[in-house]
Amino acid sequence: MDALRQVVNFGPGPAKLPRSVLLEIQKELLDYKGVGISVLEMSHRSSDFAKILNNTETLVRELLAVPDNYKVIFVQGGGSGQFSAVPLNLIGLKPGRCADYVVTGAWSAKAAEEAKRFGTVNIVHPKLGSYTEIP
Repeated sequence: MDALRQVVNFGPGPAKLPRSVLLEIQKELLDYKGVGISVLEMSHRSSDFAKILNNTETLVRELLAVPDNYKVIFVQGGGSGQFSAVPLNLIGLKPGRCADYVVTGAWSAKAAEEAKRFGTVNIVHPKLGSYTEIP
C-alpha cells in the first residue's frame, strides 16, 4: 500500500478513506473479528451481522443526535434511488396525491422530476438561474 500514490477525491461519493481505516479493513477482510469469515461473506441474517448493524445504528444516532422516537433506516441505491422511493412511499400511485418541492439545486431538480412519475408535483420555488440562493 505504501507504493500507491495518494489521490484526493473531491467527488460526491464514495469518499476517500483514511489510511488507518483501509488498513483495518485489509486486516479483517479474511477474518472479521475472529469469526472465521469476511464480512463480505457473512449472512445478513447472522448474529454477527446484527451486531454490526446495531453498532452502526448506535453510531449514526450519536453522530446525528437522532432521538429514540425516530427510526434509522439503511437503504441501498444512493440518492438517485431515493428520488423514486420517497415519492412512491409518500405519494404512492393514488390519484389526487401531490408533493411540494423546493428546487435549490441540481439534485432537488432531479428529485422533483422523478416524483412526477408518482403524482402531481408542485414546484414551490423553481430554479431562478444558477442556484445561488435559497428561499
